[in-house]
Amino acid sequence: MSSGAGRAPLTTRGRAGWVLAAVTGAVYIYLYAPLLTLFLASLTPAPAADFEAGYVGAWYVKALSNTALLTAIQTSARVALATTVIALTLGTLAALALGKHRFRGQTWLEGLFYLPIVVPEAVVGFASVALLAQAGLPLGFWSTLLAHVAFCASYVTFIVRARLVGFDERLFEAALDLGATPTAAFWRVTLPWLTPALVGSALLCFALSLDDYVITSFVAGDGVTTFPVWLYSKMKTGVSPEINVATSLLLILSAALAALSQIVQRLQRLPRWGRLSVSVACMGLTIAAISPSPQGAGEPTLHLYIWSNYTSEKLLRDFETRYRCRVVVETYDSNETLLAKLQTGVARYDLIAPSDYLVGILAREGLLRPLDRSRLTNWQNLDPAFLNPPCDPENRYVVPYTFVVTGLGYRRDKASEPVESWDALWDARYRGRIVMLDDIRECFGAALRRRGASLNSRDEREIAQAAEDLLLQKPLVKAYDSARFEQLLLNGEVWLAQGFNGQIAKAARQNPNIAFVVPKEGGTRAVDYLAIPANAAQPALAERFMDYILEPQASAEIVQVTGYGTPNRAARAFLPPDWAGNEYVFPPESLLRRCAAIEDVGAILPRYDYYWTIIKSK
Repeated sequence: MSSGAGRAPLTTRGRAGWVLAAVTGAVYIYLYAPLLTLFLASLTPAPAADFEAGYVGAWYVKALSNTALLTAIQTSARVALATTVIALTLGTLAALALGKHRFRGQTWLEGLFYLPIVVPEAVVGFASVALLAQAGLPLGFWSTLLAHVAFCASYVTFIVRARLVGFDERLFEAALDLGATPTAAFWRVTLPWLTPALVGSALLCFALSLDDYVITSFVAGDGVTTFPVWLYSKMKTGVSPEINVATSLLLILSAALAALSQIVQRLQRLPRWGRLSVSVACMGLTIAAISPSPQGAGEPTLHLYIWSNYTSEKLLRDFETRYRCRVVVETYDSNETLLAKLQTGVARYDLIAPSDYLVGILAREGLLRPLDRSRLTNWQNLDPAFLNPPCDPENRYVVPYTFVVTGLGYRRDKASEPVESWDALWDARYRGRIVMLDDIRECFGAALRRRGASLNSRDEREIAQAAEDLLLQKPLVKAYDSARFEQLLLNGEVWLAQGFNGQIAKAARQNPNIAFVVPKEGGTRAVDYLAIPANAAQPALAERFMDYILEPQASAEIVQVTGYGTPNRAARAFLPPDWAGNEYVFPPESLLRRCAAIEDVGAILPRYDYYWTIIKSK
């Protein structure tokens, strides 16, 4: 009996142990399953269309030859490293000052250090831009670094200050009594005690800076595209295996940093020369991070601000070679982002790619520079149908770059019948198999056109009816997604997609069951242009780039990279037949006549916003 009584507690502990182990395992799976999935996706063999033969790891080869991606990662690493060292220094000094001294109002002062941690990043970003604009400082590497240091230093102060609370000052005083100088006592007593907090703070600062998108999107200027900014803008035009590769590389880097932190935490066991060597190495890396790159020194630099996946690495390198210059590319994810950057007055770009409706706004606000048409020797290659648009009736400011049509993509092998109307998006047979663009004007445009109203309706009743239709449709919609709609079509998650012709055309090349149609009620048509900001530093070089893009071979290359049609009528002769004759890329005129451009609807726009908020919140 005694032995049986003794076994019962062991059985209970055994069961509890298994339960705890199962819960722990589930937590680890929850944490690491997405990361493992991402890494495995990066090892997907590339199709023959991309390489001579598909093989595991092929996307790593392609990603590591992507100059824009590598530059973005390098920029992020430079900013993160410099931010870490500077924020660690300032935050630690502040924590030591607060820990060593007691004074009236100290609690309120410490509270000010915590404030940047709780304030929304959007507010911090906007405030940073406003301050830089008032000071007349340009946006760029230094503005990004200053903004990152501002919010990271608060975390360091918070963590180091918390560690100091448990420090026994008598140890420091004992070191002084034994003859140590205050400096020696700090290095041998205080610093080893703070090491875990310093290592944790450094890792946190590096991760926060490397990962930040919101604040960076406000304060980054010409030539400063960090990895999160690159990634977000890239996803606006679809998720590619290169994105999986890039994020996997950062995952590997993070794992290496975690391992390095375990080594760094043993610094106090190193001899003095070892600690000195590490300190000198950190200083050297910081100086290297904040020093300007010598590449291209003395050469003129063209700062191009453009949509992601909207130009070609081959063309950029050819232009650099021909004109002995450098091209620095920064990407954005929306026309609103571009407008906000230019309105600050501190962003300096030489060339931008606004959509048609934004061109008129920029021109009215005096943010565009008139073109010197004498430098555009290839102007005659443009299709007259794209000249003198409503947004720029005299072609004073812009050169047509690409044109985009919004319509319906669908799966022929899944749809019960050919799709011809916007009505299909309200067909209950496709419940859960529909994706809509995450765009207020495009969604309302589909609902308005479906009822025969204008795409740019200013009629309150028509707008209210469209909103009601979109609310009725919402239970049928799987997602509102402007970035991955073609991927959802490809993998069969959806059968109908409101989307842009270029991305659907590229998806159709991978799966012939995917089709694109302009609904019989009509779609939307947009033209993206090249324009020169009023404060451009290299307007002549920007016009050379415009003229270069107007060469037929260059325009043909842009078509194959973006999937969108070109206003350059001479370019079709340089396109492969499967591109030149692709009606998804170049819809016939009979279909284009059904399409209309999205226009500024003026004072009625807040009503669209009001109804859209209701639709998205329900």
